[in-house]
Amino acid sequence: MRIHALLIITVLLLTTHPAQADEASSLYHQAMAYKKQHKYNDAIVKLKAAIVARDDYAAAHYSLGILYRKQKKNDKAIKHLERATKLEGQSGKIFYSLGLAYYAAGQKKKALTALDKAAAMEPNNDQLVASLGTLLIRFDPERALRHLHHAVKLKPQDGGHLHQLGLAYRRAAGRAFRQRKKAKGDKYMAQAEKYLVQATAFLDKNAKLHFDLGVLYRRLERTKKAVHHYERALELNPKLAAAWWDLGHMYANDKRNDDAVKAYQKYIDLKGGSKDASIARKRLKELKKRK
Repeated sequence: MRIHALLIITVLLLTTHPAQADEASSLYHQAMAYKKQHKYNDAIVKLKAAIVARDDYAAAHYSLGILYRKQKKNDKAIKHLERATKLEGQSGKIFYSLGLAYYAAGQKKKALTALDKAAAMEPNNDQLVASLGTLLIRFDPERALRHLHHAVKLKPQDGGHLHQLGLAYRRAAGRAFRQRKKAKGDKYMAQAEKYLVQATAFLDKNAKLHFDLGVLYRRLERTKKAVHHYERALELNPKLAAAWWDLGHMYANDKRNDDAVKAYQKYIDLKGGSKDASIARKRLKELKKRK
């Protein structure tokens, strides 16, 4: 009888009081109303109060994590998103947000693990699958290809997925060339071009995409196409310093000295304090001497 009584008391102690649950729910809905109005600080205050009333409120922890991530307070975001995953261990969207928070905080391995779980839980969610693939490009491009192909299959007209797939092929090609596997590298570069060009059908006004095409064609030594895409990237975003740098080099090689001078000067204006800016200044002096 004593054991039975103790069990009942334990259950009562662990069960949230209905009044607390109602209070937490009310505070949560107030927070969501503030969130819709983009009053994020007010939303955070209400969510924190909801958690005080009911610490096992997974939705409140998740929403707090999302708002802290918006504010780039990644440590706080991670704290609440980790708590949410313990409370709702089968939610792909929570692991997805946790993965992004880990990545923003520089915790790459944890980010990969969380995004892996998210994609496994929701294999038909193209955004989750693509995010995992994108994160893998630098670390394991072959594995990235599998996930990004799946994301493209799920949503073929998503320019972002096509863009990342092209970048994964370009990265994989670079590895193949370093391993002296030329045939494989050539094949991957052709695939990189295919998917990056396809992405332009949906993202023609995306400066980063045109820059990445410029890099691809520069590596393929197709100068005219490279210059075209670098110039297009700069039409869309004149502050894209890396494009000015590459163009300066390509103009100089093509003996377009005036254009090269302009490109290096633009780079210096944007990146004046960097190490590469000192190199640009030296090249600028050499070009002016030629003139």
